[in-house]
Amino acid sequence: MTLKQLFERAKLLKQKLQEEESSERYREWLGRAKDVWRHYQPKEVKKKIAAIDSGWNYRTYCGFYLYAIRAIAVAPSSETVIEPVVEVDILPMEAEGSGLSPELYMKSIAECYEHDLASRASNLSDVVLVDGSILARLSEVRTLNRVKLFREYTAYVRPLRNSENILFISKYSQDRSLVGGALGDVYYINKATRGIGYTEPITTEKEEVNVSVFYVRLSENSDAIHVEVPAIIDSEYVKSVIDALYSTAVKGYPYALMIAHEMASVPNDLIDMLSEVAGLSVLPTAREVLEVG
Repeated sequence: MTLKQLFERAKLLKQKLQEEESSERYREWLGRAKDVWRHYQPKEVKKKIAAIDSGWNYRTYCGFYLYAIRAIAVAPSSETVIEPVVEVDILPMEAEGSGLSPELYMKSIAECYEHDLASRASNLSDVVLVDGSILARLSEVRTLNRVKLFREYTAYVRPLRNSENILFISKYSQDRSLVGGALGDVYYINKATRGIGYTEPITTEKEEVNVSVFYVRLSENSDAIHVEVPAIIDSEYVKSVIDALYSTAVKGYPYALMIAHEMASVPNDLIDMLSEVAGLSVLPTAREVLEVG
């Protein structure tokens, strides 16, 4: 019965989307997306590129959890730019009394490592790419305001300010500030345009950090990507970003970030092996306890 209801809701959603795409306001949003798009013919330039990403995973036991974090800074050749950060430890469910969930705790720590790697890599590379959104991170940082981790997190953000060569990349951004449609800007940009190009950068301020926001498309007929730079930049800078990245883009996405994501991953089979090496595999996990009947 529940399954039937879910499929019925899915059909209604399809109908709603179809009606939306035939509306006058949808055409207005497409027109706005087309108006803000600037076509550009890139020039191939050689730049030293570093990509930053992190991965984490955990296994919950009675009274604590085992976690593993891996943060990577790599070149498109898969060569590490800076020594990776690796952490394996156990914590009670309320780490240091903070009351943070394991997901939020590990995400915050992993982002601290990413920011540190990005700051150091910026001195060794022309372009540093970080997977994610710094604006989203700064919006979420207030969640940590009453815990010890807040001070540590802000300390790692501070060195990123005015770093023109650090770019935060989001492929599935939900930002609606440019087109102002019902869905994210990138949805309408992808519907209205298909060529290589960009939008003019718009600067906003969050937690005393100036962040320039723009979209670029690195390959014909690929999806646009959302870019944030923790500095004030102009359209000439945006063009230089396209020049630096388009020759190595795979389906419009920077290849170096693909490599970083793959190398930073902490899959379930790896956390299983770490659990066994740590001598924890003989203990029942929280899920196994739930399954006792």
